[in-house]
Amino acid sequence: MPDSFLPATILPDSTTHLVHAAMQFASAVRRRWRVVAAVLIAAALLGALYFTTAERAYSAKAELLILQTGENSLSPTIEVQASRENSLMPTFVNLISSAKVLQGALKRLSPEDIAVDLSPEKPEQWIKQLQMRLSASAVFKTNIITVSYQSKDPATAVRVVNAVVDSYLEFMRETHQGTTVEIVQTLNKEKDDLSVRLSEKERQLQDLSRTLGALDSGGSGQLLHPLVERAKAFNASLIEAQKERVELAASLASLQAAIRNGEDLRQYLNAVSDAVGREMLLNGLGFNPQDSAARAEAERRILEDQVALHALREHLGDNHPRVQQLLQRIAANQQYLAGFQQRLRDRLSAIEAGELGPTLLALMRQRLAECVERENSLAQQYEIARTEAGQLAGGLAQMEMLKNDIAGLRELYGGLVKRLTNIELTRDLRTSMITEPVENRTPVSPSLSRTVAMVLLVGLGLGLMIVYVLDVMDDHFRSVEEIQWQLKTPVLTVVREMAARNGGGAAAIEMAQDPTGAAGESFRTLRTAIALHDERTERIIITSAEPGDGKSTVAANLAAAFAQSGKRTLLIDGDLRRPGLSTLLGLRGREGLSEILRMETSVSDAAPGRICRDVVPGLDVLPCGARPVNPAELLASARMSELLTWTESAYDQVIIDTPPAPLASDTIILGRMADGALLVTQPLKNTRRTLYRAIEHLRILKVPLIGLAVNRLPGEEQARYAGYSGDYYGAEAEETVQMPPTETNSENRDAEPDSRTETGEGGAVDASVPVRGRIVPRRVA
Repeated sequence: MPDSFLPATILPDSTTHLVHAAMQFASAVRRRWRVVAAVLIAAALLGALYFTTAERAYSAKAELLILQTGENSLSPTIEVQASRENSLMPTFVNLISSAKVLQGALKRLSPEDIAVDLSPEKPEQWIKQLQMRLSASAVFKTNIITVSYQSKDPATAVRVVNAVVDSYLEFMRETHQGTTVEIVQTLNKEKDDLSVRLSEKERQLQDLSRTLGALDSGGSGQLLHPLVERAKAFNASLIEAQKERVELAASLASLQAAIRNGEDLRQYLNAVSDAVGREMLLNGLGFNPQDSAARAEAERRILEDQVALHALREHLGDNHPRVQQLLQRIAANQQYLAGFQQRLRDRLSAIEAGELGPTLLALMRQRLAECVERENSLAQQYEIARTEAGQLAGGLAQMEMLKNDIAGLRELYGGLVKRLTNIELTRDLRTSMITEPVENRTPVSPSLSRTVAMVLLVGLGLGLMIVYVLDVMDDHFRSVEEIQWQLKTPVLTVVREMAARNGGGAAAIEMAQDPTGAAGESFRTLRTAIALHDERTERIIITSAEPGDGKSTVAANLAAAFAQSGKRTLLIDGDLRRPGLSTLLGLRGREGLSEILRMETSVSDAAPGRICRDVVPGLDVLPCGARPVNPAELLASARMSELLTWTESAYDQVIIDTPPAPLASDTIILGRMADGALLVTQPLKNTRRTLYRAIEHLRILKVPLIGLAVNRLPGEEQARYAGYSGDYYGAEAEETVQMPPTETNSENRDAEPDSRTETGEGGAVDASVPVRGRIVPRRVA
């Protein structure tokens, strides 16, 4: 039963709840193991059917090695690093199953190979079908990619893997080598233009040298006029601007090629940063310009604090307040710098490829336009300065200007040649196959081990789920441990089902007829548990959760057990509504408790004559008497307290049989006068809610609960006790004496109270002590 149905006062302790829940579930599985076995068998049959009828699939695999070369430490690398977000391996893995690579693989396959796994009549679905059978994954902490393919034919699987790998290698070569080829073409065009301009300048210098005659075109004289120096400065700036423009144009071409080829653009961030400037790049990516200033200021403060810390540590210890203050400032600034770098990485990770490309292109084009504009401006200034210098210095100044032009063009030409020399056509990516696919005749699907594991997983999981649902729906207790755990009440004994005994008096009491049997041992265990209880138990009531639980039989046998131990015991039938105990012992129709409570004479005079002596040696019985119209009022009267006080002086043990606890107030009245209550239950008959209600009813009304007596635990449910139904409270005032059939352990007819009447505990009264001996009870007229 779920814990939500537990009353608040009997919820299990939190420290042991999981353990008890697990034990309860294990017990439920043990009881319903046939359900789990049936589900496992059904799952095994389905698994066997699948294994025998499933289509066999064969696998082939190859391994690729991807290496990154180059010295750009700021670009993303393929090597496995602590920060996996910078790795390009997932990109290369996904490219294997891309449509472009698979299209190239299909071109390499024969129609016969395609017809094995693909639908020849639906070529538009070939790529999707290939993707379903193809898988690629990166080996953990390596630069190795595993490519595998499942096919109906093992030889076809090998050919498909080879075709996919060849197509992938070709795609990688075209993509990465195509980018560098375009860069080389751009630089060669610039080199050719510089060569033409250099030749023209050299021709002009030679012509001017011939015109000047004796002047040496390579003279070392320095022109000191300000206009000449100004022209030389403009020329130097113009050369630098031209170099910058050429570099920007090459970088722009490289970036455009990368965008066309769908490459990862994050590896070009450093090149863009060098070209447009770090601050301009950060602004373009959405960072505040003040962040850079703050970062620089933090770096400056760290250096200053580290210098000061080094000086202080020569004279002061690490625990000095000034040293601690410097350490805290250094840590705070370092934390700020780390946060700045993390924000930068987060921003880059958040930018999609479609957003990053246009942003970088816009920055590069803006920077190139600024460079071209600056170059044009410098060219105009240079021409003006050169014209002025030529007019001033004549041919010599013109000759000096030509020398400067030639030197600048040669320097620019040499830089382009050096750049072209250093470019590697394979730049920074190398891909090769290190393990070739081989034909494998052992099918990989269906797998026997996976099928068995799935059968066990599904069978056990579904079986345990069904057991759990059945256990939740079952509203009965199934074990003594479950009763004690959920009811938080000790189980004092478990009484097995006893055979029915005919006759009244001692003949109906199992302890009197077979004291050495299994049932007798159960009642002796119950007697010992009550006798060793922490509180007083000389006066106890016997009740149950509902009629038919066998409380009268338990009361009679428990009283006999006390009598056999040498205690003078009195058994009182306190059920004035449906006196099952009097019926069991054949004492219906005799005067008893109801007559004593209605009489005017003293209890010490009225009680002895109505007690049946030595029904079992040492056991006296007080029948219920005639059934009254007001049983609750009689039991709550002062005479009942006087009677119980009198019994204390005459008997060692008093046991009172009472109605079922939730059905009548009689049980609460007698329970408050007694030392405690014993609740008899039949777990196979009583529902959980019934027992919860009965125990909570006793506890709320402050009736001490000694424990539980589990009756007929493994037996079948017998007929319920008749009479405790809707007309229970409408019983007639007096009942003609009848002798119904004897009640046995299987037919215990009981009824109990459901409300509490506040009566005093048995107080001191003037009662005489009867002479011990046999008193023959009077019959009712």
